[in-house]
Amino acid sequence: MKSRTLSARRQRGFTLVEMSITMAAAGLLFAAVTTGQELIDQAKATKLLNDVKSVEAQIQQFAQLKGRMPGDCDADGIVDYAADATSRLDTANTTRSDAYSYSVLLPTIPADAAVAALESDACTLVSEADTPVTTNTTNANVWINDLKLAGVIGDSIPNRTFAKLVNEDFMFLGSVTDEGGESADGADYNAIVIHNVPQWMARRLATAINGQDARADRSRVRLLNRGTTDGTYDERWQTLQAGTADSAAMRDGMVTVAYFFDRVPESKMETDAL
Repeated sequence: MKSRTLSARRQRGFTLVEMSITMAAAGLLFAAVTTGQELIDQAKATKLLNDVKSVEAQIQQFAQLKGRMPGDCDADGIVDYAADATSRLDTANTTRSDAYSYSVLLPTIPADAAVAALESDACTLVSEADTPVTTNTTNANVWINDLKLAGVIGDSIPNRTFAKLVNEDFMFLGSVTDEGGESADGADYNAIVIHNVPQWMARRLATAINGQDARADRSRVRLLNRGTTDGTYDERWQTLQAGTADSAAMRDGMVTVAYFFDRVPESKMETDAL
């Protein structure tokens, strides 16, 4: 008799109270994990915004000191480096990381009228007689070296480290060519181009700077088309990017954005609205 009673106790299931407590604990744990992830996401998005705005402030500080943008060696108002030509489809970012020096090289000024060809080169801005200053559209290091020589940032940080952002990829300062297909007037515009930004983070950046994320081809922060190498923008932040295999990968799909901190390309008039 006693043995049957003990066996019955061992086989007894959870009571409703015990099940309620377990479910409530599981719900609290899930809520804590979800809230914690949201806080992490918010912190990352905020850091990206702060880092980009900090770099913009350093660019403006340099412009006030020198009367030109860093990397604008011929002082024509456009940064020489072709930021829109940098590979957008390299998901491993090897190509982009190789564009920046990882050695702590003291910045130097090349000879008069010479091109800034070395990773340690800044702009020369000095001509020989009637020879204009030669520019370099492929050396991504020049603008950072300019900042270092002007004392805007310290020269002990490697260029690659300085250019790397919280999204584990790199930003580039340079020109984005809009040849009139996307804007009212074709021209080159100065921009900070940021690669491999998760789509959710890009939308928060757009909301913070543009004031909205409804359109991705308007205002200062724009979604660059990943399948091109010019200033072609996608209309919606939800657009599936070239090189993305999973059509459902919207939130974490990687995108490339351009922040036009200087002049903003004029939006082309909607033809279907006429």
